[in-house]
Amino acid sequence: MSVFDKLGGEAAIALAVDDFSARMTADPELAGWFEELDLEALKHHQRAFLAVALGGPEEYSGRSMRTAHAGLGITDHAYTRTVAHLADALTALGADPELVATVVRRVELMRAAIVDIR
Repeated sequence: MSVFDKLGGEAAIALAVDDFSARMTADPELAGWFEELDLEALKHHQRAFLAVALGGPEEYSGRSMRTAHAGLGITDHAYTRTVAHLADALTALGADPELVATVVRRVELMRAAIVDIR
C-alpha cells in the first residue's frame, strides 16, 4: 500500500493541504511568500504534487519544483519551517508518526530543488 493510501487517499491529502496552507499563511516568517498568490490554485498544485510524491495518482502536470521556486529566495530556514508545518498538519489529522516521518523524508529530497539561499 502506498504512503498516499496509508494517509487516507485524496480526501486526507486535501484536508492536510488545507491545514498546511493555513499554517503557512499564518506564520509571520513565511506569509510573505504567499501574499500575491492565488491560494486555491496553489493548493490544487500541492494536492496533485503530494499525491504523486506519495505514490498516489499521477495527475501532477505543473512546473518542476526547481522552476516553480526559482528566484523566490527561499532559505534553508524557511524550508525547514515549511516541512515542520506539513508534518504538523499530518499529525493533526491523526497520521501515524512513522508515516509522517516517511512523508518528511520524501519532501526533504526536494530541498535542493527549492532552496535558493543556503
